[in-house]
Amino acid sequence: MVKPTQFLPGADDDQDVAEVDKTEVRRRARQSTAPDMTRRSWYVTTEAADAFTAAVDDIHFATRLPKHQVVSALMEAAAAQAPRIQARLAKQAGLPSQTSHQ
Repeated sequence: MVKPTQFLPGADDDQDVAEVDKTEVRRRARQSTAPDMTRRSWYVTTEAADAFTAAVDDIHFATRLPKHQVVSALMEAAAAQAPRIQARLAKQAGLPSQTSHQ
């Protein structure tokens, strides 16, 4: 039986691998995003994230609109309800209701 030959990379093999410039990757990612789009990150409860995801998926599959449009519409609807939510949270916390900072 013939022993399998072990192939080892040559000393100059690493020259064939393109260097990944993280700055270039970030620049290209920004260019590929439409100018009126952004990414944000918030920590939320798992329950809230799951409910939001389900709503996005339901609307997306019902309308076949891109998810970014669905997410934007849901966020705009939530923002429109901000005064009501602020009052509810203030009441729960035992704080006087205050007007928004906007």
